[in-house]
Order: sequence, then C-alpha cells, then structure tokens
Amino acid sequence: MLKRLRGPLVIALLAIAAIVAGSYVSGNDYVSCVAQLARGMRPVASDRGDRFLGKPNEVALRCRGDERALANRETPWVDWSNYWSTGDKSSRAPEWLGDVPPLRRFLKDGHGETGALIDLEYQRLELIKFNLFDNATYKTYVTGEGGVAGPALRRWPQMRLTPDDPAYVHLQIDADGNQRCAGPLIRHRTANGVCNDIDNPAMGAARQLFARNVEFHETDPSTAKAEFARHRHAGRIALLTPDPQVISRRLFTRHGGSATCNNGQGLPGNSAKADCPYRKAPFFNALAAFWIQFMTHDWFSHLEEARNSDMPMQTGCQSAKVDGIEQPMLPEGARALGCRPDDLIERALVAQSNAPGTFRAGGHTRLERAYQTSRNFNTAWWDASQIYGYDRRSSTRLQRDGAKIRMVKLKDRSSPGDQQGYLPVLQGCQGRETDCLLRPEWAGQETAGFPDNWTVGLSFLHTVFAREHNLFVDAFKREARHNPRSTAV
Repeated sequence: MLKRLRGPLVIALLAIAAIVAGSYVSGNDYVSCVAQLARGMRPVASDRGDRFLGKPNEVALRCRGDERALANRETPWVDWSNYWSTGDKSSRAPEWLGDVPPLRRFLKDGHGETGALIDLEYQRLELIKFNLFDNATYKTYVTGEGGVAGPALRRWPQMRLTPDDPAYVHLQIDADGNQRCAGPLIRHRTANGVCNDIDNPAMGAARQLFARNVEFHETDPSTAKAEFARHRHAGRIALLTPDPQVISRRLFTRHGGSATCNNGQGLPGNSAKADCPYRKAPFFNALAAFWIQFMTHDWFSHLEEARNSDMPMQTGCQSAKVDGIEQPMLPEGARALGCRPDDLIERALVAQSNAPGTFRAGGHTRLERAYQTSRNFNTAWWDASQIYGYDRRSSTRLQRDGAKIRMVKLKDRSSPGDQQGYLPVLQGCQGRETDCLLRPEWAGQETAGFPDNWTVGLSFLHTVFAREHNLFVDAFKREARHNPRSTAV
C-alpha cells in the first residue's frame, strides 16, 4: 500500500514545497492563495446587479499578482491583465524553480494565468446570462434541452440551415437532425458566413436576427405590455423623445460665424489664419475614425443595399421643453434653432413586429424574443466581408483577375505604391436598373463588397487591403512554384 502511495505522495510534497519555496523566494502571497482556495469558487450570479465585472476580491489579487495588481484595483478596467504572466514578457516572474511544466501552475505565473482564465470564464458566463439576449435561441438557453442546461448546449436547432439554402447539400445530417458542415463549406470562406461554426451553420451568417443587450421586456417603452420599461421611463424615452433635432441643435451646434472661421469652411487657399471657436482633439487621429467605420462595415448592417424601408418618417423638430414641460415646436422656434421640421428619413427595416411568445421559467413569465426584431444583412464574423462581400450580389461587385483583386494603374503615376494600382470605380447602372448591383449614389466610388457610407478614409483602407490581398496571392504562387508539394493557388 505504501509503495503504491509513495509516488503520488512525493509529487504532492514536491508541489507543496514548490508553492512555499516559490512564494518565499519570489514574494508571492502564499497565505492569500490558501485563503482564496479555502473560499472556493463564487457562484454564478443570479441577479444582474451582482454580475462579475472583472474585479475579484483583494485576497485573490494578492495571490495572482503583485503590488501593481493591487494598485490598479480601484481603476474601472478589468484586473486580470495585471496578474503574473498575463501581460507582455516583462509580466512573467523570475521563479525559483524555473519553468518546470508540472510545477509551474503552483508558482506565480501559474497563479496569474489560472486566475485570468477564471476571470474570463466568469465574464463569459455572466455576459451571456445578463447581456446577450438572442432573439432566436433565448428560450432554449434558459430552459435547456434534452436534460442539458442551456449554457452547456453546443448545438442549436435554431442555427440550422433550411433545405432551400445552397449550402444544405454539403451538410452532414444525423438521425436527430443535427447538422455538421463538411466539404467545401469548411475548406474556404463562404460569402454569407455560413459554417464558421461547424456545428451551427447559420450562426453569425448574413440575415440572422440581431440580439439585444437588455432583457426583452425593456426594449420598447412605448409598448403597453412593456410594464417595467413603461414605469421606469414614464414616456420620457422613445425614438423621438427627447426630440433628436432639438437635442442636436441645442447641444451640438458649432457657432462659427466669425470672418476668420467662415462658418466652418475656413479661408480661401486653406489659410492657416482661419480660427473657429472649437478645439481640435490633439489625441485623436482621423484615421482612427476611418478604421472604426471600416471594421463596423465588416460586422453588421441594418440596411438592405443601403436602403431602409420605403416608408418615410419625420426626424424630429416637433417638440421642445418650455419651463420643464414638453410643448409642440412652433415654426418660429424651429427657425430660431435651425431645425428642419419637413425633413424625412426612411423607417427602419423590421423583421418581426407581431406579439412575441412567452414561457415560464424560474417562477417568472418571460418573452421568447423582443417586441420588434431586425436582421443583420452582413455577416457577424471578422471575415473581411466589407471587401469581399456578404452575399451573391455584394460579392459580384468586387472585380477580380483570377485569384487577385483587379487593380488599375493611373497614368503618369510611377511610385512603388502606384505600381500596385488602385481599385476600379463603380460606373453606375447604365439602364440596367432591374439587375443593377449599384446604388446611384455609389457611382464613382471604388469597387467594394460594402460601398455604403463611403469616405476618403474607406477609400484608403480598401485600397491598402486589396493590395495586401494581391501580395499574398503572389507569395502563394511563388511558394507553389518553388515547392510543388505545397498547396497550389
């Protein structure tokens, strides 16, 4: 018996010795680690007010990091990035026993890395529970399925493809109807984003419903059934309340009427003498704004080919508070503010507006989805869909020369960058309105999968990434020539 226990006993004693010795030599708070271990794991919060915000208790901090972690405890940022071995190379600790894999988990770096993973898992679980309310899968997530709790499910029937989907023929389907992507669906990028999740083909694909970040009953204060939202907001918050034009004119108008400002247009010849009564942000490069726009074009779009519904609606300029009471906006008041009461915009596209179903769980009646839902016409994945497109129509817009993106060279331009060329421009419909891939306002812009809201910054970034795509293609072709056994282009 003792012989059988000798090996595990020696390992246990060595582990304890490593913790104590490593803690003593490197200054790790061994007592805090033991105290944290004795506390056990905190339960997943049952109320959103108690959810984990990335700030563990002081005992855990003393176990997982040094004084830097403690010093940053009062900041609004998550703490795990300040633990041992969770930042750059300098965050790793000079351990007494070196980097011995079986023992490393018991030393400083192991405490920091394990603590960071624990923090991230709590954040993941409670983010899904309290902040991600999916309009398709919410009921299944709350109630579970087949005796498996919702958070433990890995396959979602709501994320299956329908038989009329072109990708359906490439799926592997078992006796329970579960779908698994195979063949060409897992060998290359799909335009509409299907099969990025192999077991849930439709997850993140184009035309899926947007999820919500608040509980469904909070999403529409104007709905009589939204009891909590109605009592909380008492008619103070809606799409046009407060009046958006009034807010814009009163709070965001730049007054630039001086001669040296020229109403914000500057002086002739871009004179440096132009002086407007607002300050530029010295810490914010304009490229940052362009980059944000470029990336969001990759993730979502509420619009169908740059269009909302064909039903117009007013944009505000209808009311304003007078002595604290909301009053109709009179014409003279609108003129004084610079409002435009006759402005109209297209109504948002709505996927579902009928009454949502309900179910019972945890002693409460819950909504299966929000009162109104809308679709993401783009793919939610980071798959460069703003460049390559997210469906047949948008993918066709991007012109190609084989595997490369078509680029054109400009006359009298000979720099190395110019030699790589520029994206060709969209030419308009030219009488083909019925099958046209373009909106009239896109004419003259560079070809792109997502050409909406175009700016000079988007022009720059699309050109950069198109050139990078072509350089990769050239590199793969060279590799294929020099090493025929590698994957051919």
